[in-house]
Amino acid sequence: MPLLVLENVEKKYKMGEQFVHALNDVSLSIEKGEYLSIMGPSGSGKSTLMNVMGFLDLPDSGKYIFDGKDTTGMSENELAYARNHRVGFVFQTFNLLPRISALENAELPMIYGGISRKKRIEIAKEMLEKVNLGNRIEHKPNELSGGERQRVAIARALSNNPDIILADEPTGNLDTKTGDEIMAIFENLHKLGKTVIVVTHDPEIAEQTDRIIHIRDGKIIDDVIVKKS
Repeated sequence: MPLLVLENVEKKYKMGEQFVHALNDVSLSIEKGEYLSIMGPSGSGKSTLMNVMGFLDLPDSGKYIFDGKDTTGMSENELAYARNHRVGFVFQTFNLLPRISALENAELPMIYGGISRKKRIEIAKEMLEKVNLGNRIEHKPNELSGGERQRVAIARALSNNPDIILADEPTGNLDTKTGDEIMAIFENLHKLGKTVIVVTHDPEIAEQTDRIIHIRDGKIIDDVIVKKS
């Protein structure tokens, strides 16, 4: 059974007097453990698609089935639980709280999940060590490089052991070398069994994944398996 299935999903936004189709009859199936990218130019609908898959937004019509369950009728509490426990988010701008340490930033999703402080610290340290930041846990974001901040964001995304990692332009604010290091972390997470979805406009980033879905004007126009040398 696929981890997630979208069936004829539509999403519209009102702009002035007109409605814009952000997603237009999108159907998609993703298996557990896949490593793929969603690629398209600015305004193509790729971030809207990520928001729907991550329970940040609801489709206007169509179905979103996650782990065998139709999400259409989920309550606000169920959606909030899914966002916090089933999905880990990584953003281009890192979205770290500036006045707290790397360790405390990595703890945040677990605070909302009601996990005890002792257990939170234990897990957050483990996740930071997993992304090679075990020696920087007390540093605040402004004391870290861009690559280190993104690694803190990945540790935070992993802290509740989600089923899926959704990364929106995760290398967009990084130089090429640092971006490759971040992509290597995603590759390793995939090898450990995580489902990893990278949203990008960069073909060089997309080609590091195993499958590339191209979206334009709210429609999927291509879905290809990458043959790696």
